Amino acid sequence: MMVLFSGTYLFLLGLASGLTIFLLSAYRLVARPWLKWLLMALGVFTLTRYVSLAILTLPTAPHGSWLLRHCWLASIVGLTLPSVFAIDQLLRHPGLSAQRVLLWSSPFLVVLSIILLLSPLSPTADPVVGWSFQLGSGWQMALAIALGAFGGVILTACLALCIKISSWPIRTALLGLVLAYSYLLIDGMIVLLGGWYFRPFLFSEMAALLALWYAFDTAAKLQRATST
Repeated sequence: MMVLFSGTYLFLLGLASGLTIFLLSAYRLVARPWLKWLLMALGVFTLTRYVSLAILTLPTAPHGSWLLRHCWLASIVGLTLPSVFAIDQLLRHPGLSAQRVLLWSSPFLVVLSIILLLSPLSPTADPVVGWSFQLGSGWQMALAIALGAFGGVILTACLALCIKISSWPIRTALLGLVLAYSYLLIDGMIVLLGGWYFRPFLFSEMAALLALWYAFDTAAKLQRATST
């Protein structure tokens, strides 16, 4: 049974890694060079999360766990900031720029970066396979509040834009972000309340990867259509 769980888990990690690489192909379509490379760096950083999760299935993983702790939390930045840029790329509004979006997102980014870099993480035996990390209760609460607030802003913005915008491709992409980030928020509530199921966040993160890919791919297609 343990071998079956391990095999299934590694398959899911491989699938998540593949979706991350798939998303990188959409990031390559972004026109602004600085934004493209920022998104590519975030995508590669997100990919290290799934690599670290695979390494944590090894019995000897705790001995090198300090090398993995930042990668284990990579998605808190790698799957949040791109969602704001996805909205910017979809709208292409003259009054909205990627620089301004980055400025508006900076308070969340600062908080999440502090948690990523400074939060104490201790390796603990995983109930299914291998090892995991335990985040202190205070840091866990801070992370939940930061991600909850960020997710709430994204969901509110996407839903409000869906009402105002008549373009079905943009609406569909925004609704995809709503569904994916709602799933992430539900996972966050489950973990915060002490619930557990097989690999929380893994499935919701894959949904977010797909939603981001669709949003950036749609934005690139719309840009090509308007430029021809």
